[in-house]
Amino acid sequence: MSTQRELAQKHLVPHFTPNTTWQHHLLPIIERGEGCYIYDTEGNEYLDGLAGLFCVNIGHGRSDLSTAASKQMDMLGPFPPIGGLLTHRPSRPPR
Repeated sequence: MSTQRELAQKHLVPHFTPNTTWQHHLLPIIERGEGCYIYDTEGNEYLDGLAGLFCVNIGHGRSDLSTAASKQMDMLGPFPPIGGLLTHRPSRPPR
């Protein structure tokens, strides 16, 4: 049976990386993140320089933000502002 890393090596294309970089080594499998670092299944630490392709610029593992997002999604999930409908009260301008 193939390992996860062997399957990744066979079926995935590592974006932003020259093909020759991983030609003779198995791709790392990233399993978690903490702050600005990500960790692979072997325990190696990497600086997340691309920040999850620009959408994790606040860091990984922010339980305060996942809690806030969960509370919002309990009330209403993603909803497009169609026909002038709003999904929350607009902020008041400063006085």
